Order: sequence, then C-alpha cells, then structure tokens
Amino acid sequence: MAAFTGAAAVPWLLGEPAGLEPEAIERSRLLNRFARARREDCLAAIEAAGVPVVALKGFASAFQLYPDPDLRVMGDLDLLVRPRDRDRLIALLAAEGYAFQATPTGPWGFTSTASYQPFVSADGAVNLDIHVAPDCAPVPASLSTERVFAEARPLPGCRLAVPGPSPTHAFLLFASNAAKDKFGRWAVKKAIDALLLLRREREAAPEIEWDWLAGTARRGRYLKPLRVFLALLARFGADLSALPAELRRPPGGLAGRELERVLADWAGFFAREEGFGDYLRRELLLTAEPPVVLANNWARLKGLLRPRSGIPEGPPGA
Repeated sequence: MAAFTGAAAVPWLLGEPAGLEPEAIERSRLLNRFARARREDCLAAIEAAGVPVVALKGFASAFQLYPDPDLRVMGDLDLLVRPRDRDRLIALLAAEGYAFQATPTGPWGFTSTASYQPFVSADGAVNLDIHVAPDCAPVPASLSTERVFAEARPLPGCRLAVPGPSPTHAFLLFASNAAKDKFGRWAVKKAIDALLLLRREREAAPEIEWDWLAGTARRGRYLKPLRVFLALLARFGADLSALPAELRRPPGGLAGRELERVLADWAGFFAREEGFGDYLRRELLLTAEPPVVLANNWARLKGLLRPRSGIPEGPPGA
C-alpha cells in the first residue's frame, strides 16, 4: 500500500501501521510537507498576481479528503486556468524560473489538448501541469472549464484562497483520470480518493449530484468508463445502493471479463507486469466508448504525420 499512497497515509487509511517503521512514516510525512509548502509558494505567487486558477487532483484532494494534507503524496501540481489567462500564468512563472520540460511521448507526439508538458520550477521541486480544460477528451464535451470555476469550493485548511473542484466534479475527474491510466497501477490514488469521497458522502450530507453525473457522462460519451470505475470501487467495499441504476450496472461480456483481469491485478498489488496488450484491451473494452476510441486513434494517426510537442507555441519559458 505504501508504494502507491506513501507511508504517511497508510496508518490513517488502514487504522494501523501495517508493519511500517515509524521512521518511514515520519520521513514520508516530512517529504509531503515539503512538497505542499513548495506548491503553496507557487500558488501564493499566482494569487498575488491575480490569475484565477482551480487546483485539481492531488493538491485539492489532500485538503478536501484528508484530516491532514501532509498525509497525501503530492505529485504534479495540477491547475485549471481559463484559456485567456494561460499565457499570463506562463509569463508570471517563467519570470520565477519555471520552464517547460519535454518528456518522452509516443511516435504520435503529445496527444492531450487539455494540458501541456510539465512546467517545472528552477529547483525542480514543483512540477506544474497547466490545464485549460478539466481533462482530456471526451470530458470537455460535457464539462466546461467555466462550469468547474463556477462551482469550485475553497480548500478546507489551506492558507490560500485557491479553490478546488466541487465534489461532483472531483469524482468525475477521479473516474476520467483512472480511465486515462487504463485502470492500472497509476489509478490507485484516484480510486482511494474516490473511496474517501464516497465515505464522506455516506457520513455527511450528500454532495455528489449522481443524476447530473450520469447524464453528463452519457452526453459526453464516457458513461462506460464511469460505470467501470464504480464497479471497481464496489468490489473494494464502496456502497453504491443510492446511485442511479445505470451507474450501478457493471459491464458484461468481454468487458466484464477484462474487468475481472483488472480486479485480479489490483488484488495482487500489480505483481504481474502490465503490457501493451493489457492497455490496448482496456482501451477497447473498458476505458472509452467506440466513437471515442475512433477519435483517439484518429488523433494518433494525425500525430504520426505532425506530432505535437505539448509545449505552447511562443510563450516565455518554452
């Protein structure tokens, strides 16, 4: 578990140290504290300059779902910015020493149209992922950047005014990011955050608008991966009884068999190495509906002819 969540979170998540050395737990917490402080420094500069952003994923989850944000490992600092403010944000941070770093891509180049290559601080401590849409296609077809901004909430306990996504939007993004990770090992933290959000939903006043979520996923053509994600959570203890029937229905046929393979990998803590064949089957059967699969592969084909770098053209720091 510590390999996926970091040692600091394990005692709180499991209710016991689970055999971890106290030194490992404390070291993990200190590293998380350092990462949080550096990310808050970045956000303080953005806030002082008056550039509106919404924190997504790990940074937001640490404050929204954990009793102490330093329990959660923070990877990239994912920030949603309106497209019209993108270059102002880049110029601001470029003056502080941030620069884009090209990371390896497939032969078709950088395919995301929602975000860019990492924008990294001069000391390498902050890896910023700038988003101009909540997530990759097909999510923007039914969830706009403006809607995420309009429904964003303050982060509890955060010293800054930066907001995070609403519970409904956060859950949708947990599911879409897990699907983007092909429900593999990198999806574990998203699943844990989703389980924590569901637990809070059960213990407090309901906040997730399930009917809206189902309709939005249906319109955006990502109902299948949302249902797969929920089926995965259900197998690990989530109570889905209050959800609309179309969200509770697990996939059947070939998709159902592929889900069982995914579940076996999760139950075995990914002892088996995932290969290209696994990712291909999951994309075809679990992570995307047919029109989306076609659109993704068309984008890859175009990328073979003209690969995108994933770095915005012309801004400072490129």
